[in-house]
Order: sequence, then structure tokens, then C-alpha cells
Amino acid sequence: MPLAVIALILFAVKYFSVIAHEGAHAIAGWSMGRKVASVKLNSDATGATLTLGAEKGLGRIFTAFAGYLGPSFFGLGAAALISMGYARAVLWLALFFLTLILFRVRNLFGVASVLVNGALFVLILSHGSPKLQVTVAYVLSWFLLLSGVGVVLTDGSDAGDAANLRRITHLPRSLWSVLWLVITVAALAAGARLLT
Repeated sequence: MPLAVIALILFAVKYFSVIAHEGAHAIAGWSMGRKVASVKLNSDATGATLTLGAEKGLGRIFTAFAGYLGPSFFGLGAAALISMGYARAVLWLALFFLTLILFRVRNLFGVASVLVNGALFVLILSHGSPKLQVTVAYVLSWFLLLSGVGVVLTDGSDAGDAANLRRITHLPRSLWSVLWLVITVAALAAGARLLT
């Protein structure tokens, strides 16, 4: 495999979890009637999603809370599709969601990150063998499920989203990190059952 392709894959893997995180904020905000103004994906594997609407209330809470659940829920959804025999659909849906988020990304690095990930899915879908496509779908599902738990453990109550939720609800940061951990671990367990 050419070194350039390996470099692209490593780049894509590093930032895909961030894309899933910010995508979850965007989807949650949109589903609660908020306007998704912008998404930023940064080179230090952080991001920010700006949604416009009420500063407090259920919509704001749900939008802020959803980010850390994004990778796990996307991974669980992928696992469910794979278990039903729709592994190729996982890749098409990933490409579809990447296309949607591309229209809201507002920084150059973020655009590049989404385009690199999208290009890899296009290559796999157009030139990959059925076996490779199924393998990539499995790897993607496991990666998202594991990274969901991993990021929660890494960031914990220091997460920016936990600080935002503390300001909105006056509930402690630690409560939000515990909730994220419980839910992501449950998603990992459920996904593992579907994939094995």
C-alpha cells in the first residue's frame, strides 16, 4: 500500500471521532428546532458546533449533551445494520452524513478533514471488494464504539461540554461525565453483542 494512502487513512482515523462528535451536536440541535450555524474541526482533534436558539431549556441541554454520545450511537447504528446484513449501507450512510456536515463546516482544516474521510469512503465503495467493504464497516463500527468510551474517559468532567451543561443546568460537571460514561459503555456492550 502506498505511503500516501496510509497517511490519508491515519489522518482520517484521527479526526473521524471528532466529526462524529460535532455531527451529533448538529443533529441534536437541528432535531430540537435549533439552527445549525457552523461546525469547526480543528487540527488538535477538537471541534465546535454553533447552534442558534434559546440559551436555556431542553433543546440547549440536549444539543450540548449529545456530542459525547455521537461516536457511540453512530457505532451502535452501524453495528445494527451490519447484524442485519447491510454492511455496505454503513459506508453509504457515513458518506451521506459527511456530505451533510460539509455544508456546515466553516474552517479550512475542517473542510479538508471531511473531504479526506469522504474520499476514502468513495474509494472503498467504488473500488473495494465486497469483503473489504464489509471489513471496513466492521472496523468503523468498532472504532466508533471504542472511541466513544475512550474520549469520555480521557476528557471526563474537564470536557467543555460538561462546563456548558454546568452553566445551563447548575448540575455538576461530574454528573454529565458519569452519564456519558454509563451510556457509551452500554452502547459498546450492545454493539459488541451485535458484532460477535
